[in-house]
Amino acid sequence: MKFSLKILFIFLALSAEAQHSALRDADSLYQIGKYQEAINLYEKESQLTSKIHQKIAQAQEARGNLSKAIIHYKKALALDKKLVIAAARYGKLLYRTKNYKRSDSLFAELIKRFPTNPDFYYQRGLNNQKLENKQAQNYFQKVLRYDATHQKALYKIAVHQFKNKKYNVVDSLSLIALNENPDNSKMLSLRAQNFYTQQKYREAISVFEELNEKGEGSEFLYEKLGYSYYQIKNYRKAIDRFLEVIKINPDNAKVHLQLGKLYNLLENYNEAEKHLLMALLLSKTPLDEHYQSLGLTYKMKKDYKKAINYFKLALEENPKKIRSQFELAVSADNYYKELKTRLNYYELFLKKFEKHPRAEVYTILAERRAQDLKKEIHFSDSKTD
Repeated sequence: MKFSLKILFIFLALSAEAQHSALRDADSLYQIGKYQEAINLYEKESQLTSKIHQKIAQAQEARGNLSKAIIHYKKALALDKKLVIAAARYGKLLYRTKNYKRSDSLFAELIKRFPTNPDFYYQRGLNNQKLENKQAQNYFQKVLRYDATHQKALYKIAVHQFKNKKYNVVDSLSLIALNENPDNSKMLSLRAQNFYTQQKYREAISVFEELNEKGEGSEFLYEKLGYSYYQIKNYRKAIDRFLEVIKINPDNAKVHLQLGKLYNLLENYNEAEKHLLMALLLSKTPLDEHYQSLGLTYKMKKDYKKAINYFKLALEENPKKIRSQFELAVSADNYYKELKTRLNYYELFLKKFEKHPRAEVYTILAERRAQDLKKEIHFSDSKTD
């Protein structure tokens, strides 16, 4: 009898050791990323415990089979509701698969058990945000009670405040986050946009350039840098940054237009013409600004015939475009020989805009030139007589 019992104990011990060895092998396979092989070993176990279901779920999640992962997380929790890690991962997986209500309910239960866990409040914030519940921001605020420098919660709150134009609050929140983690690119970007929106262009440039140095260059970043440099009248830097945009997206009509205007300011009319024509070709928006810019380019190149054509096109798009009407008169004055034709263009401008408050400078110039032309016409008629 004693001998038989010893044999039985040895057999059970060997079986237990073999079982533990198989689990260790499965765990090792999971650790090196051989998820399916690990799952095969887990599933060979004679009894699938709650923890084995959890491990299968994690392996399925790692290999991207989310539906099977959900099944095994549910089985794990059905066997043992106290598995916190399984519950938290299951809740996050429900969020990823857009089951926001179920996920929120699960984290609500977890908060009852662990009321000081910041991550659980953060997950409730995410779910309520997706459910368009105003409580979302309250949950993000609660995160900060237990983790004052929680990067993701700070960002969520800062974005909300940015949308509500609470720029000083955004500035404070971004500094809290960046003091803790200077490499938080999302918060750096928000900080730069916060400066840009307030027209603090030099500060915006500093942060955008920092992001660029960190390898975060993008079409959005270079475009904002281009506009910022333009606002502080650093036109060459603006051009450099806008050209980076064109490398990324050659079809950005808005940036081609800006490049055309900048090259005009630097008197590089050939480059201006190239980019303005591209802007015109690509644009799906009202074309009056494109036509006017091209008109100005050809005027400065002294190609008055083309300038007249584009100013007329601009006025067809927008008859109230003051500068196009005035520049049309100037171009016509330089192109046509007949004095009365030249005068007619200035008189047309004065007829349309003489009393317009924004046309005052152009009106003074047009009146002077019209008077000069009238004198020339008078003397010309006198000679004929």
